[in-house]
Amino acid sequence: MSSRNNPNRIKSHRSYTVIEASELLGVNPKTVRNWIRAGLPIADEKRPLLIDGADLRIFLKQKRKTYLQQCETHEMYCFKCKQPQLPDADSLQFIAKPAGMVAMTGHCCECGCRANKYVSWRDLDNISQKLGRKLPKAEKHLNL
Repeated sequence: MSSRNNPNRIKSHRSYTVIEASELLGVNPKTVRNWIRAGLPIADEKRPLLIDGADLRIFLKQKRKTYLQQCETHEMYCFKCKQPQLPDADSLQFIAKPAGMVAMTGHCCECGCRANKYVSWRDLDNISQKLGRKLPKAEKHLNL
């Protein structure tokens, strides 16, 4: 449930108690106390523990960034493997979308799970070269 914490719900000019922060974010107060142990700064050691809103926002944004993984243009993120993987070249499909985008769909080469990714038309030649698959002419020139 920690990935659903929305830092935009926190007002940066306000201080929160542990209970207020937990109610605002929809988590257990014990979770907020665990964040304090993990490095979330507090105003002072006196009770009730006060957390600055700006510090809480920064902490949650940094926590969210640790879960993100960058994919190369020819890779797709596999939700089963939980890491960027190369797609199986035989299962790869390109579907034209508006505004110069293409939906790239295929299966993970490790587990076979279906994966999707949006790429630009400009990257199609680069992707096809890196995956060793030649694109049919009809797929390159789809009209919308």
